[in-house]
Amino acid sequence: LKGFSSGAIALTGVEAISNGVPAFRPPESKNAAATLSLMATTLGGLFIGISLLASRLHPYPSKNETVISELGRAVFGTGPVYVLLQIATAAILTLAANTGFADFPRVASIIARDGFAPRQLARRGDRLVFSRGIVGLALVAAVLIVVFGGKTDGLIPLYAVGVFTAFTLSQAGMVRHH
Repeated sequence: LKGFSSGAIALTGVEAISNGVPAFRPPESKNAAATLSLMATTLGGLFIGISLLASRLHPYPSKNETVISELGRAVFGTGPVYVLLQIATAAILTLAANTGFADFPRVASIIARDGFAPRQLARRGDRLVFSRGIVGLALVAAVLIVVFGGKTDGLIPLYAVGVFTAFTLSQAGMVRHH
């Protein structure tokens, strides 16, 4: 169950795309649908490939090495392809962490305009972003890092709850809208 809950975080991209449709170039819905289709195909291929490798290699998650690292080391050795895999994984995780800062302020502004959040979150800042939402999110993130001592074992389940809450709320809003 722990592995499933940690792995299910891959759905964050779906949530980010559904929340960020207005940020796409026109025609927004067509471009968002194409991005979502590409992401789903990539995610499906990765899921099947990793599942097949895991069924053959039987990796075991530990605090010292991730399952992806273990599988990559078994397949590629410790050469340049393995290092590239590690760099790509770090880049993907960095981009995933950024989606909260890209999408939360926009969603919070919509909720604030509807009167369900403080109205200060609805205002754009000097740089045409919802800076109060970004600052608020950064403060909450900093407090969580301090409270959990920066240990990912405690933060990942909290992140999963946040992602699934946002995902559920955004999808419920889309269903209600349509």
